[in-house]
Amino acid sequence: MLLSTALAHRLRGLNAMRALLPLLASCVSYAQTLVTGAKGGGRLTDDLTESIASTTESKRYIVGPMINVGLPLGFGVEIDALYSREGYRSSWYYSASRERDNVWQFPVLLQYKLPLPAIKPYIEAGYAARVIHGFNDYYAAAYLGGGQFSTFYTHSHEDTNYDNSQGFVAGAGVGFAIGHLRLSPEFRYTHWNSRPIAVFLPNGPTFTSTQNQVDLLFGIGWKVH
Repeated sequence: MLLSTALAHRLRGLNAMRALLPLLASCVSYAQTLVTGAKGGGRLTDDLTESIASTTESKRYIVGPMINVGLPLGFGVEIDALYSREGYRSSWYYSASRERDNVWQFPVLLQYKLPLPAIKPYIEAGYAARVIHGFNDYYAAAYLGGGQFSTFYTHSHEDTNYDNSQGFVAGAGVGFAIGHLRLSPEFRYTHWNSRPIAVFLPNGPTFTSTQNQVDLLFGIGWKVH
């Protein structure tokens, strides 16, 4: 059961990539340059709102493959598949929970590079799909009254799956060329349309996913065409 669930989550990510293949094929047919490589870096913002009942255990890193297609007139298209880890731990009165998620983002960006000889400053904007899946463990104890708790704890383990997030992406960076090697540090902003994680504790605080994300990324690519 666990194997089939994990396989289904991976297929969702693959399906998201397959949906981008026609666009990529169309861009390649008009390409002046084609660069493949990897992009990595870290989030500069938190992915969960703060709460006295929760502690984020998310990782800051983001990493994954990328492909960049150079088009005429200084334009280009970049498609990434970026992976990160998200999670939190919460505790409130007689209950506690812990969630761990794998996060895949699939940005599709239109770029414009300024026509300078040595370096290529650029701006970009586009769309991103996001797939989040993992698990949540929940624990609770019964309150018997008089300051007494039961020694019996209920425990539930649930798979998480949030695959309906979409975001608007904008960014700016600088491109460098050393032979066929391409380097591109950049800042990127994403506004997501939803809050996949939304926890409302009884008579207590709440915490949710944040909708605004700022990343510092560094691309390393190789010009193959």
